[in-house]
Amino acid sequence: MKHIFSLPLLCTLLVCCTTMDQMEPIPYKVFKYEVADFSSFSKLELNDMTLSDYDYLFFFLDKSITFCMAAIEYTTIDPFGNPIQASGLVYHPLNRQSKGVIEVMPMAHLETNGPSEDFLAVEGLPIFQGYTVIIPDLLGFGVSRGTRPPFLMRENTGRVTYDMRRAAAQYLWDQFQYQLPSETIIGGYSLGGSAALAVQKYYETYHSNSVKIKEVFAGGGAFDLPAAFEAFAKTGYSNFSAIPHTIFAFDYYYNLHLDFSQIFVADPPLNSDSWFNGVYSTDKIEKLGEDIHGYMHPDFFKPFDQQNEEMKKLHPCLVLNSVSEGWKPKAPIHIYHCYTDTYVPYECAQALVTKLRKVGGNVSFTSYLGDHLTVGYTFILRMLLYLS
Repeated sequence: MKHIFSLPLLCTLLVCCTTMDQMEPIPYKVFKYEVADFSSFSKLELNDMTLSDYDYLFFFLDKSITFCMAAIEYTTIDPFGNPIQASGLVYHPLNRQSKGVIEVMPMAHLETNGPSEDFLAVEGLPIFQGYTVIIPDLLGFGVSRGTRPPFLMRENTGRVTYDMRRAAAQYLWDQFQYQLPSETIIGGYSLGGSAALAVQKYYETYHSNSVKIKEVFAGGGAFDLPAAFEAFAKTGYSNFSAIPHTIFAFDYYYNLHLDFSQIFVADPPLNSDSWFNGVYSTDKIEKLGEDIHGYMHPDFFKPFDQQNEEMKKLHPCLVLNSVSEGWKPKAPIHIYHCYTDTYVPYECAQALVTKLRKVGGNVSFTSYLGDHLTVGYTFILRMLLYLS
């Protein structure tokens, strides 16, 4: 990448006096900084093709925008309540006034260490719509790599993102005298889809006076975990090992002390130390295979009330971390999902939309043919068109 500039590592105790957040500032430091434009971003690969190969689809992007990319480190809280260093990316336009802020949750980064390592990330495309973009790494990626990822843990996702927002606000004020507006848009696909609604729920529950959500775009997410587990049990098939990731996270952070021999059938049984040690790895995922019967205990394929006692320990955690449960969203939500999604079951979106509409949520639902990956690019395109 070109035009890399060195910045002093910034740690600040100055108060960011914004109408957005009346709170103590959060210390941060910049560990990577670059000025870029579309010529750099066009090298980003989308489905084995570069962004420039999709010019006919992304014709509406403003390719004349120049912007800065900054990877920042800040302090947040892990699911145990302990302080931990986390990181994320901030994109900000340089040659025009920002149209506002959008917080985009990261997809599952299988081969890299998250957005701050990618630097040029597909989640950052709204910069070419003139928006300031904030992308948290979430825990387990970026500077927190090696930490057990709190996979699909709703409350921690919200907290880590909120602290990233605070750090980004301080950075943008210090560097550009840009006051982050209270109004925000939230988006995300796949893992980022469920994270987007987790953040919405967190903001609306704890920070509704300081953060005003305009709308939320969420696609392909595991929004309803009981629905996801039931759908996987029916099909016996999954392109991505979301089930073990979720189980290991819940076992570790909720101190379930699961007997994995009653959860998995691998010989020896899967365990979080040898398979999921805080670093996503494509080769480990491929070893599990796509047939769930190859690694899940036979009881997994029974109805919840007929499963063994070890599996029943997971049920309250599934409900607790489902973004479809226990709230009435205030901001409008746009949901997108693939009919034949083999990564995240379509039933997740159906359950979410049914439950949120039942309590009066303003939820639109768009379904697509295709697969999880191709619909992901459709989701990005739709979100960008909506923002234009």
